Amino acid sequence: MFTEYVPDRNARILDFGCGYGRVMAQLAEAGYTALTGIDFSEPLVRRGREEHPGLDLAAYPGGPLPYADNSFDAAVMLAVFTCMPDTAAQAGALLELKRVLRPGGVLYVNDFLLNRDRRNLDRYQLGQEKYGIYGIFDVDDGGTLRHHDRDHMEALFFDFHTLVFEEAVYDTMHGHLSNGFYAVLRMPDWEERSPGA
Repeated sequence: MFTEYVPDRNARILDFGCGYGRVMAQLAEAGYTALTGIDFSEPLVRRGREEHPGLDLAAYPGGPLPYADNSFDAAVMLAVFTCMPDTAAQAGALLELKRVLRPGGVLYVNDFLLNRDRRNLDRYQLGQEKYGIYGIFDVDDGGTLRHHDRDHMEALFFDFHTLVFEEAVYDTMHGHLSNGFYAVLRMPDWEERSPGA
């Protein structure tokens, strides 16, 4: 899917939430040469540097991205929004990605949607009581995650052009199945961004 929308193997690609670089390594194997990865977790970045010493990985504390405007041709966000339960933080991350993506650049996203099984319904209810937002839940390792309503995700992407938005079912890292989606979004071109367009 990604290669269809970003065929140029010299495209400058940012993996936002790269973890230890697993997806970046796959992109490198597919022939992409200009890969940059950032992640909030310093331990994951350290692991990635050990396992994939040729990759450009950096820890990211949040806030403004350390890149100039229009630095990248494409970006990927794989299961990042689920790790950012706060809506304002999600919107802020997208604003920064819009800044560093060139006009016409591509953003590939996959993430988790709300589920309707009893296990998830129970933890969504607990999360709503605790956090005030339906879909947020705590996990045993101390983390807080969020599954999203499709309308919420489409609203976040409102000023991108949506090329693809497909629902899917994914295996989670804890061995469960979860509803999810993948989306291919495109930044407006210069002409579309200009006030007179």
